Order: sequence, then C-alpha cells, then structure tokens
Amino acid sequence: MVDNGSAPRLVVFDLDGTLYPRELYTGLVLDVIGAMFVELRGATPDHAARKVAELRELMRTEWSRTSTTSFVLANGFDVDEWREYRDAHLSIVDGVRPDELVVRELERLRAVVPIALLTNNTTGAAEAILDRIGIGVAGFTGVVSADDVGGRPKPDPAAFRVVLERFGVDARHVWGVGDRYDIDIRPLRELGGAGITVEGPADLPEAVDHVLGRVSPA
Repeated sequence: MVDNGSAPRLVVFDLDGTLYPRELYTGLVLDVIGAMFVELRGATPDHAARKVAELRELMRTEWSRTSTTSFVLANGFDVDEWREYRDAHLSIVDGVRPDELVVRELERLRAVVPIALLTNNTTGAAEAILDRIGIGVAGFTGVVSADDVGGRPKPDPAAFRVVLERFGVDARHVWGVGDRYDIDIRPLRELGGAGITVEGPADLPEAVDHVLGRVSPA
C-alpha cells in the first residue's frame, strides 16, 4: 500500500486480475501471444513456445511488474497490432462469472467518491467483461481503455494522465486499486497519487474500507 494521507477525490481501478481472478487471464493470454508470434511474425512453434515460457516465468516470479502489453511491445509488435489480434482471438469473457461481491463493493465506494476504470483492454473487451461481472460500464463514473491512451498504455504514467485530465483531479487526491504494483500503482505514485495492491476480487472489501476511511476519517 502507498498511503499519502490524502482524502481521495477519485479511485482508479484496474480490471484484469483485480475485478476478476487472474487465473482466468493468464492461460488464455499466453496461448494468444504464442499464436501471434507464429501468425504475424512467422516464428516457428518452438520459438513461440520459448517466448511463451519466458512470459509464463515472469508471471510466476514477478507478477506485480509483468505487463503482457509491455512484453509484446518489447518483442516488436505494434500496440495497435496487439490490440486488434487480442480482440480477435482472446475471449476472457467466456470464463468470467457474475460476482456480487465486486458489484457491491464498487457500488459502496461510488456512493461516496467517483470511481474510474483504467484498463489496457480495448473498450469493447472491457465492456463485455464488466457486463459479465454484473457491474457494467455504467457502474463506473468513467472508463478509460486502451483506445483512449494511444501508444502509451499502463505502466506508462501517461495513461494515468489521461484519467486525471478527463476527471480534472490532481494526482495527489487519486487512489489506485490493482493487482500489480508496478503496473497499476507505481505510475500513479510517480505522479503524486496513492494506491492499494490487491490479490484479486476477494481483497476488495478491505481496500474499499481503507479508501472510505480516507474519505471520511474517523
């Protein structure tokens, strides 16, 4: 947790691994990335398998700092190329289930302070996942997706600046909630904000309690 003592005027949530379990994401996205190496770069299956194994090990040992988007960009794919291929081949929503806990906790927080979603998913993918969870896009005060940040997705602080500009809130009064410190919290911290790292949806009640305590200190 990074607590700067501020009273939050906006809370920014991550999606993958935060509002639904990361286990639903990892296996599927690894398969898609392997196929992308073969289909779009003409890599051999062995080469693609080595790249997938490399990313799998990063996810296992350094989850907090591992971004699949950053990984594919570092391996020569264009950000738009990745988004289009992911949208066409990755179907996370099939494994997502309605989650009353997530819906309840987000509603509880939004009743007190604006909440935003910042995701490296495209708008369409984010909408589908949120609908399946049961919160929907309307459950957030605003949603900023990969379509809104151009070629500078998380963990680039520029993605967070898009959120700050859209809401007109100074970073010092913004809290982030996400499952990866280096991707979801650290960039906001660099701008002056605060944040809480969670392991997944089960940790949301405690995170929401903490933020609400900052909104209305005892």
